[in-house]
Amino acid sequence: MKRSLQKSPWPVVIIFLLPSFLGFLLFMAIPMFAAIGISMTNFSGGLNFRFIGISNYITAFKSTDFLKYLLITANFAFWTVIAQLILGLSFALLLNEKFFGKNFFRGVMFLPNVLSAVAVGLIFSLLLDPKRGPVNQFLVSLGLPAPLWLAGEKTALLTIIIVTVWQNFGYYMVLFLGGLQTINNNLHEAAAIDGAGAIQRFFAVTLPGLSPFIFFAVTIAIIRAFQVFDQIYIMTGGPWGGGPAGSTTVLIFDIYKNAFSQFRFGYAAAESVILLIVILTITLIQQQGQKKRVSYDIV
Repeated sequence: MKRSLQKSPWPVVIIFLLPSFLGFLLFMAIPMFAAIGISMTNFSGGLNFRFIGISNYITAFKSTDFLKYLLITANFAFWTVIAQLILGLSFALLLNEKFFGKNFFRGVMFLPNVLSAVAVGLIFSLLLDPKRGPVNQFLVSLGLPAPLWLAGEKTALLTIIIVTVWQNFGYYMVLFLGGLQTINNNLHEAAAIDGAGAIQRFFAVTLPGLSPFIFFAVTIAIIRAFQVFDQIYIMTGGPWGGGPAGSTTVLIFDIYKNAFSQFRFGYAAAESVILLIVILTITLIQQQGQKKRVSYDIV
């Protein structure tokens, strides 16, 4: 006997949607529009502020420091996204094979992702101390040069990239492992029968099957990379940090310093709006690109 689906009354639907809608309104929509409003003022924490239009935005784009920090942010995002996705996919392919203890190794690889970024930052700051850190002491004992790590202008950002990738690539590994489970093994067998080798099967079957997961992973990785803050704050000296000569000052950290150290709330709000526009633009470009590169038809 066929049973028809009954639509819930609108009052019931609204009751279920109301908590989520209120949360979005209070913690997302209102703060976002408030930031846009504040970005058009010279607000510095007091009551004496005035509307100045887009002056903060003009000041930002004329500032060499702002453009430098935006470039550092893009550089950080580029390398962390690539490294996390490559490592995540590589370990997913490796740990998708059948061998003894694979679940244990999956857990080990994912473990750093559940650790606190503050704890990870503090531990690596101690490990990579240029003078007293055990890593440099070990390198010196082998007769190798001891890098400055976080104390070097050329190595500070690279160090934070390495730590960030180490902590987060396990998340993408698990994501890709889930994607590999959705690919029909008959497709691999059919390709093998047709004479396709392992590399050919990877590009012809595995990658197209993983394309929705790769698209999601790239989007999330870019957003998280542009929002990096904890590692910069903890590993480079707290509110007075940012690395030697500002070499690790990403845009989020500059927003924090302008708002809570220099009390330039209007300018900081303008920077945050610019960052929002940058992330939104990248996401929209990816959304358009997925229509050509993402396949949902492989079963």
